[in-house]
Amino acid sequence: MSGSTVPRSATALLAPPATARPRRRCSAVPVLRDVVAVVLAAAVLTAAVVVALAGPVPWHVSAFASVLALVVLVADSRPVASRTGGRGEALPVSWGFLVALVALGPVALALLVRVLPTLVRQTRRGAGPRTLVVGAGASVVGVLVCSVVLDALLGGPRPTGPALQDPDQWPAVLAAGAAGLLAQWGADLAARPVVERTPRRLVRTGSASGALLTLAVVASAPVVVVSAEGGAWLLLLVCVPLGVMLVSAAIARRHERRAMVDDLTGLPNRDALLGATARALRAAGPGSGPGLLVVDLDHFKDVNDTLGHPVGDALLREVAERLVAQAPAHAVVARLGGDEFGLLVADGPEAEGLALAVVEEMSRPLRVGDLQVLLPASVGVALAPEHGTSAPSLLKSADVALYQAKEVRGRACTYAGRRDVNSIERLQLLGDLGHAVDRGELYVRYQPQVDPRTGRVVGAEALARWQHPELGPVAPDRFIPLAEQSGLIDGVTALVLDQALAAAARWRASGFTPSVSVNLSARLLTDHDLPAVVSAALHRHGLDASVLVLEVTETGIVSDPERAGVVVRRLRALGCAVAVDDYGTGQCSLTYLTDLEVDELKVDRSFVTGMTGDRARAVIVRSTVQMARELGLRVVAEGVADARTQRALADLGCDVVQGEHVGDPMSATALLELLRRQVRAPGVALAVGD
Repeated sequence: MSGSTVPRSATALLAPPATARPRRRCSAVPVLRDVVAVVLAAAVLTAAVVVALAGPVPWHVSAFASVLALVVLVADSRPVASRTGGRGEALPVSWGFLVALVALGPVALALLVRVLPTLVRQTRRGAGPRTLVVGAGASVVGVLVCSVVLDALLGGPRPTGPALQDPDQWPAVLAAGAAGLLAQWGADLAARPVVERTPRRLVRTGSASGALLTLAVVASAPVVVVSAEGGAWLLLLVCVPLGVMLVSAAIARRHERRAMVDDLTGLPNRDALLGATARALRAAGPGSGPGLLVVDLDHFKDVNDTLGHPVGDALLREVAERLVAQAPAHAVVARLGGDEFGLLVADGPEAEGLALAVVEEMSRPLRVGDLQVLLPASVGVALAPEHGTSAPSLLKSADVALYQAKEVRGRACTYAGRRDVNSIERLQLLGDLGHAVDRGELYVRYQPQVDPRTGRVVGAEALARWQHPELGPVAPDRFIPLAEQSGLIDGVTALVLDQALAAAARWRASGFTPSVSVNLSARLLTDHDLPAVVSAALHRHGLDASVLVLEVTETGIVSDPERAGVVVRRLRALGCAVAVDDYGTGQCSLTYLTDLEVDELKVDRSFVTGMTGDRARAVIVRSTVQMARELGLRVVAEGVADARTQRALADLGCDVVQGEHVGDPMSATALLELLRRQVRAPGVALAVGD
């Protein structure tokens, strides 16, 4: 079995391999950045110690300065961020200690410990020389302005060491700290067009919490100065609240990172992708922007149902690895949920080529243990700013393009607004369909099934209908495929089954015994829980199973004949009849018919309509009826549009017919009235076939 390819109908249950994380691209650039950052940190720290201990500075002054410098270094290496409004902004929690270091001296040490964390962080992020210079310059500006303002307010140079014992001097410390912070903020804002990025803002405009926290840390400067005057122990006690804040911020960052990661694949999740897209849009120049891809695995539900969820999880991990390997170095690969993935590339034109590469890559079999699974993908592409100027709008456009791509499956499609109007409506229908059952928008109509020789009603087919509150009536051929693709078909079928059996119970209470037919999707035909669901519904309405005919399509039989056979046999064991719907339009063979032991064969309307004027169609219908009768199956012909076709079918020996000539779909009450009219005037029913 090694190396074999598993079709979508395979039923073997495989154990998943060991958890695999997406492969990281092997590159020397991140390693080089780390090396540079470490070297830079070591050099500046060495310089800071030399400056702190150089010259005729008393040891206790050096001790105070060293403690303050260490606090600033630790705090600024992991800046606390405010998440008010969903955006991260750095808060200057160490600023009070930095101002105290400026006030108590030496200023050179304050400059070094302020610049060092900025350079280290930006180097690790891969910032260029321009960004490094601008970032360090903004930090230097803040410290220098603080020192100059403090000298001006105190009337001259300050003595080295703790000497600000006069409370009248403390407002000067507070004013100098505020001035330095505002100067650094202004330098950051002025540097935005230089480095072509959105700088980390100290206080977000309109953020009350950010403003209050900033005011608190600025006001802490005199407190730190007084604590330094009181001795080392008091200064260490002041560090405790700052330490608690830093630890809490670190824990919060860890939780935030975990909340932005998909547990199964280790990739960023939908929220992380939206955030990365928003940042890419802000960083884009005029007329340019990123490209966003949405990748959906075709027929993944079938694989999940047949092979099991453990194998499905293993496949998703393998897909994640392939997408990471296929994406450019700076792309963001995320799992949006289920079998959908997203890829964000900074260069929009690159997105379309990447989409084609992904389609080609996913055309190769995926390996799970000793087996290989064919699982192609469809890709939707949206490019900024043409297809969206915000992260949600760009993702929506990519989703719409994906629906276009899935019409033929296994291909890529770029968003095109006019062409995708229908797809946008399909997305709306898909979103509304999930609530339609709960809101009572779905209901059932019953198409009469009659004996072609007598014209008497012997059954009815239950057909789902949807009255949309905004779009009005939605045709079944529009929402049933959506229900099957999205997994909502279970709820739709349960509603139809319940309403159909409730109608059959009403008819029987009035003395009539027509059968009722309910359609089953291919997905339900492989669900081993289906017989139990049907049995419970019959028991709930107090009906014998013989009243119910369950119609299955040829596609459902062919896709997984083994599982379908098990479910069909269990349904027939309950006493239900099973019919093959739309016979002749799929790939069903006589072997499947005999192995499944079905009770009824429904000839598709494409052969019945016009059979009286088309010899080829007439031959197909006659052969099908003859074959079914030889196999002991009841034959139902759909699409009877006139009396001549009904008579021809009666002559061929067809058991039941339905169509517009026999009767359009109607409510359960209307069908009951039709049954009553047949009892009152039996000759009317016979006249239909004349």
